[in-house]
Amino acid sequence: MVKNSGLFNNTIYKNSANNKYRYALGTKGKNTLYCIGINPSTATPEKYDKTMKKVENVCQIKGFDSFVMLNIYPLRATDPNNLPKKSNRVEHEKNIEVILSLIKDKSTIWAAWGNSINKRQYLIECRDKILSTIQEKKKAIRFVRMGSLTAKMQPRHPLYCPVTEFESFNL
Repeated sequence: MVKNSGLFNNTIYKNSANNKYRYALGTKGKNTLYCIGINPSTATPEKYDKTMKKVENVCQIKGFDSFVMLNIYPLRATDPNNLPKKSNRVEHEKNIEVILSLIKDKSTIWAAWGNSINKRQYLIECRDKILSTIQEKKKAIRFVRMGSLTAKMQPRHPLYCPVTEFESFNL
């Protein structure tokens, strides 16, 4: 049983058998807000962290009936500095597979990875592969950001931006 706000009933939780990797966490609905961050924290359906709570709040404010948190790289780490120096390509491909299975045509995707994308070169490569695959396989996707871009021209992480209107995010 989900111990969150109770607004949503159908949980999405895609993770590896050892729970070292999380590919998706959120809720099912007909009008889903997808949010792409940098890498997952230790949040679970039973215990959301501050980022998950913020995404859930934005979802409600913006009129979506569900949300799914996705990530550029699926390895759980509370600090992106703790990510390995090299990516696990098998897990990256699994991450793309899960992302494509969840995102529907005409979806809204909130770009929200922040400056941590620059912590590892492979994060940029993973992001580019994910975004190009979404554009290739899905139709009429609306990419958005919230708040101004960072000084390094990245879309702000949900914790570091006020709830404002979504603005188009050009890839």
